[in-house]
Amino acid sequence: MKGDEIMGIKIQTTSNDLILIRKVRNDDAKQYIELINFVWRDAYKNIFPEDVFIDREREKENRIKDFSEKFYNDNKRLCYVAECNGVIVGAINGTIKSTYEHFLEDDFADLVALYINPNYQGKGIGTKLKDIFEEWARKNGAKKYIIGVLKDNNNARRIYESWGGKLDNWEQKFYKLGVGYDEVFYRYNL
Repeated sequence: MKGDEIMGIKIQTTSNDLILIRKVRNDDAKQYIELINFVWRDAYKNIFPEDVFIDREREKENRIKDFSEKFYNDNKRLCYVAECNGVIVGAINGTIKSTYEHFLEDDFADLVALYINPNYQGKGIGTKLKDIFEEWARKNGAKKYIIGVLKDNNNARRIYESWGGKLDNWEQKFYKLGVGYDEVFYRYNL
C-alpha cells in the first residue's frame, strides 16, 4: 500500500474534537496496549472476572516489548490508530484472510479488533476506522469480511448490526484464564 495508502486522515467529530487517523508506529506500543486494557475493562466489566483484567495488566510490559513484531501494515495485515491531541483514543487491526476455520473456505477478511476509548465513543471514530479497513480489504481483493464479538457484548453487537452486519449461525468459545465465553460473528459484504 505504498502509493495509495490511507494515512494522516483528519476528522472532526460531532463534539469538535480533531482526530488524526494514521498507521500504527512502533513508538505507539505503550499507548496502544494501555488503550486496549482500558477498553477491555470498560467493555467486559460485566462479562469477565477481575482476574482477567489483572492478568492483562501483568502482561502489559511483554505486550509492549512484542508490539513491533505483532502489529504492522502490509497487504495481509492492517493496524491504524486514532489520536486526539497526541493521545491514542482508538485502534483497529485486521487481516486480509481470517484464521477462523469456519470462514477459511469462503475467503473472509477479518476485522480482528476495534477499540475506542469510552470517552470518545459515539463520535464516529469507530465508523471511520471500519471504513478504512473496508477500503484496505477491497484494495487487497476481499469481497467480504467478519467481525467476531463476545455474545454478551451487547453494545458492540448493536453497533455491528447498525453497520449492516448479518449474524452468522456459527459460534465458538473464546477462552480467558481457562474459561470459555461464547463468541459470535457478523458477516459483511464489500
